[in-house]
Amino acid sequence: MARTLSPKESRNLALALLVGVIVVAYLGLVHWWFTAPQLEIADEMQTLKEQEQRFRATSAQRAEIEKRLATVREVEASNPAFLPEHDFDAAAAGLIQRLSQVVSSHSTDPNRCQLVQKQYTRSQEKEPFERVTIKARLRCDWESLAPILHELESTSPVLFIDEVTAWKQSSYRAPGANTVESFLDVHFDVYGYIHRAAPGKADAAAKPRGGEGAS
Repeated sequence: MARTLSPKESRNLALALLVGVIVVAYLGLVHWWFTAPQLEIADEMQTLKEQEQRFRATSAQRAEIEKRLATVREVEASNPAFLPEHDFDAAAAGLIQRLSQVVSSHSTDPNRCQLVQKQYTRSQEKEPFERVTIKARLRCDWESLAPILHELESTSPVLFIDEVTAWKQSSYRAPGANTVESFLDVHFDVYGYIHRAAPGKADAAAKPRGGEGAS
């Protein structure tokens, strides 16, 4: 048999039901449609304020950053590791002249060590800086060849030796001599870099162009 609620219990039950209805109504009609979006907007505004503060702090350091950047650029521009010229043709001509001077300085007898071919090419490899390559051919004895290669790789600007091949030949006769001397027929690449960004697309002239033939 159901018990009849007292007036106090009835009021408490009614109050509990009213609170439940209010909570449900708030969650269903107010919180998700009004309060939650407002809280989300408040979070976004706080994030934007923090970003603005960081941007203002960075902007205040702009002069110092630009000063440091200018210093870095000056150091890079004077970097002795790069070829001194600023365009490919001038750098290729300078590198050929450098190669000729090094060969001449280490060949006491021109007949025993000669630069017989020097051609320059444009690289097709993707690199940060533009490469200038000289394809060289020497007819030389080992006593002269070793210091030539060493000087090319150990002085400034920085040069690299690659693709070295050598064949021993025995068809050289010194002037006025009766004996046949042997020498090395040496092919190699010597290359350096220009202090500027490499072209976005490789030049169509990847084969030797403008190079000097046998001398």
